[in-house]
Amino acid sequence: MKIAIKELVGNVSEGVSFPRIAVRILRLFEDDSLSTYQLSKAISLDPILAAYILKISNSAFYGFKTKIKNLSDAIALIGFEEVKKIVVMVSMKNAFSVSDEFDRILWEHSLAVAVAASEFNGRLKITNDGSAYLMGLLHDIGKVVFKKTKELNYADDVLRKAYESNISAKTIEEEEYGYNHADVGAYLLETWNFDQDIVDAVGFHHINFIALKKDFLKNAALVSLADYFVNMMGIGKKEPVKDLILINESCSAKFLGYFNENPIDILNSVHMKYSELKKAFES
Repeated sequence: MKIAIKELVGNVSEGVSFPRIAVRILRLFEDDSLSTYQLSKAISLDPILAAYILKISNSAFYGFKTKIKNLSDAIALIGFEEVKKIVVMVSMKNAFSVSDEFDRILWEHSLAVAVAASEFNGRLKITNDGSAYLMGLLHDIGKVVFKKTKELNYADDVLRKAYESNISAKTIEEEEYGYNHADVGAYLLETWNFDQDIVDAVGFHHINFIALKKDFLKNAALVSLADYFVNMMGIGKKEPVKDLILINESCSAKFLGYFNENPIDILNSVHMKYSELKKAFES
């Protein structure tokens, strides 16, 4: 079935929405004079978000020895960038609204790509850590839009095929609809007024980076590298796709000049951080 991207996004705008409170909180970070008190006061308006920040701050992900009992202490200890990540994580968890196996797979894969993007960015220094994380977390939001479109049988026609084979969802989508989830995700993020660097990272993360040597594509290449790595780990696939050492041969790795001979250190770090975050959200 053919449907225009604008119509596709418009039809599910209520089912895939970014909470207004989250938008207001993210805007606060634009103020260089923002204080812990101001931020905690704003977050306190959303008890669920406040509870998640406390819960994740007390999780093994951060490993603080003493229990954090209030929101202000949590923000002071983990820092504004980490709070920003949690705000978007909680908002995206609601947008993904896990109701079946493929919702769960999409959420877990996106969470792992966020962690991997942050991990690779720590080595490559392409952007700030918070942005790398958000780009990874949001990279497949277009798949959520596809899946929530009632007129499409996206779960069986695309997700199941991609999950059980080595064919990418992008390839199947383009054959079925004429465009892919990266195109849809970028359009959605523009309607949510996300910064252009995040929109571009999501919109271009499946292009051929070697053919288009442009600096503004580095964010998208970072997301692509993280996505490829997580697929090789098997998070979002029925089983691991390839030998991890082949990460060095990907077009995104070559574009970014990344040649790590031993990816096991990154694998262990990504797996540990991803597992702890996943546990914090499920508990």
